[in-house]
Amino acid sequence: MKAIRLHQLGGPESLRYEDAPKPIPKGSQVLVQVYATAITPTEFDWYPTFHTPEGGMRPFPIILGHEFSGVVEAVGSDCTDVQVGDPIYGLSDWFYRRSSGGILLDHSCQHCTKACHA
Repeated sequence: MKAIRLHQLGGPESLRYEDAPKPIPKGSQVLVQVYATAITPTEFDWYPTFHTPEGGMRPFPIILGHEFSGVVEAVGSDCTDVQVGDPIYGLSDWFYRRSSGGILLDHSCQHCTKACHA
């Protein structure tokens, strides 16, 4: 899959459009094929961009943009109320949704069950 990834501290000049590994959803996770997202200037300075929930440094490369819309591309084995092809949008939890190559959401989280499924 293709992704725009940040490889070092910096601004927009540090972003690269490139191939990235596609994550595989597990449990109640949902993989979203993103049709639209945005990167805000604050994401280049925001603590969660560069740190894990435990406070450690997040490894590069990092995919920015936590507001999104698209369709469900794949679902984990415990996800029963969302199907592949469903339109989805929302604001994902920055700390927990990031993978090395895409938006992987826990469908049991409030961000997805209350706001994302269109």
